[in-house]
Amino acid sequence: MCRSVAPKRETHSGNEQPGEKEHGQAIRDLIASGLENSALVLLRAQHEALLRAAWLLFAASDSAIKALGAPHTPGTLKQANSLPLAHELLGDIEKSDAPEVLKRGLREFRDYSWAGVNSYAHAGLLPLGRVGSGHPEAQLVQVIQVSNAHTYSAHMIVAAIIDPAEGTANINVIAVSYPDCMLGA
Repeated sequence: MCRSVAPKRETHSGNEQPGEKEHGQAIRDLIASGLENSALVLLRAQHEALLRAAWLLFAASDSAIKALGAPHTPGTLKQANSLPLAHELLGDIEKSDAPEVLKRGLREFRDYSWAGVNSYAHAGLLPLGRVGSGHPEAQLVQVIQVSNAHTYSAHMIVAAIIDPAEGTANINVIAVSYPDCMLGA
């Protein structure tokens, strides 16, 4: 059974990978601390990190990959900042040979969650309406489930790169074993 709020980590080993795992853990920590609006802002950042990773693997041009991998200088940062926005990234992924399940998950987030997380990211009506009252527990559980699905998808991307033959099968055990902990995976 999936818990709605994960316990806080006692220690930090230094071995954790940044990005998706970090975002997912931070979302759970923010919810556990009562900082629900901030958790929803971070869910957008987590989604954009997953979207960019999928785009880089399945749809980006060699020049775009080079721009994002270049050492940071004013010129390379300007070039990286001119890369496609979220809707263009998703369009490129849709036309690629990315797995259908990944495409579906990214589409579902766009269709059902994108406007909401944008409202939180830009201090719109949704977060203002929750000041003082908080969010229903069912909504917070759903946020964690979506975040878990994003983390799972990111790990599937990494596994496909590191060990194309068996890596994704090893990670897929998680989705099969804990389906109630993820939405959109």
